[in-house]
Parts: sequence; structure tokens; C-alpha cells
Amino acid sequence: MSPRLSAADRAIGLIPWILAALLGAIALHLLAVLSLPALAPSAPFRKLALPLAPGERALLPRAAASSGGSTFADPFAALAVCRFDLAQGPFRVRASTDGDRPASISVRLADGTIIYSANDKQTPNGKFNVLVVTQAQSDAMDSTQDNADETRAAGEDDELRLVSPGARGFVLFRTLGLREGDYEAAAAARGGFACATEKTAP
Repeated sequence: MSPRLSAADRAIGLIPWILAALLGAIALHLLAVLSLPALAPSAPFRKLALPLAPGERALLPRAAASSGGSTFADPFAALAVCRFDLAQGPFRVRASTDGDRPASISVRLADGTIIYSANDKQTPNGKFNVLVVTQAQSDAMDSTQDNADETRAAGEDDELRLVSPGARGFVLFRTLGLREGDYEAAAAARGGFACATEKTAP
């Protein structure tokens, strides 16, 4: 056997090891991507939402200016959170703003994945009216659509129905003070944020 052939054989023998290393790197990359929701800045808010009963609202304390590193660690941001469990019924989220400062909501699954987010400039008259439902709940609502004009509550024309891929999650409401000393006004705006489980008719 010539030295040249021996070197070629050795190179061919390395191919399985190279492929194994590449597959390992790909697997590690996928694992890192899939773990991002658990490592995301929303993780602290998931922990705060867990003790809440579905529909219970919590006003979060102001972030310290020194608590950098988190996307939401903004001392000018006033936050509120509530948890939902669609097994108990559709979940209604309402928020109204005065237009003087930015406001937004985000609906997230239990792992922190965002399934909807919007700010007050994207909603009718700066008001949020989101009904979070499962696909089965949405289908049941569609089946009774013929009676909607008779039973629809006043002011529901601006409703956004959001079909959630998961039954459990939380909603984060955020208002922002625009200048030093404006935080208290932003915090007071959280009074316009409400959430509740809506019981379905038997």
C-alpha cells in the first residue's frame, strides 16, 4: 500500500468524526434556541404571574435604575401583570390610555412566548379590548354568530379575538413615563388595565 493511499484512507476515516461534530454543533444550537424563552427577560414576570389567580391583576414595583441587563428594567416603565387559564373560560383583557404617554400590552404563553403585542397607537382610540380564547372556544362563538347582534354587549365592536395556542399564560401591561418625575402618572395609568375570566354559558 502506497503512502499516498494510506493518507487518503486516513482522511476518509475522519469523515464520520467530522459529521458527528457537525451534528453535535447543530443539536447544541437548536437546544440553545429552544431554551431562549426560559432565559428571556420575561422570565421574572412569569415567576410573578405564577402565584396569581387567573384574572387577578398585580401592579409591579418600580425597577431600580441600577438593575440593568433586563429589557424591562426601566425605571420609567410602570408595569402590571395578570395570569390566564383558558380551561376556566375565555379571558378578557381591557386597557384604556389617556394618550399622554406610550402604553402597550403583550399576551404571552406560560413559557414567555409572545403571541400578541400592540401599543396604544395601533388600537381604536387608544383602547385595548382583547378576548383570548382556545380554538374550541372560538369555534363555539362562531357557531352562535347568528345571535350575536341580539346578545352582543354594547361597546364590543372593537373586540379583538385572539386564539391562543396554549391554555395558560399571562398578560403584561406597560406604560412609560416620558420625563423625570412622570413615573407616578404612568403608574396611575395602570388603573385602566383590567383582566377577567369570562364564564361561558352552560
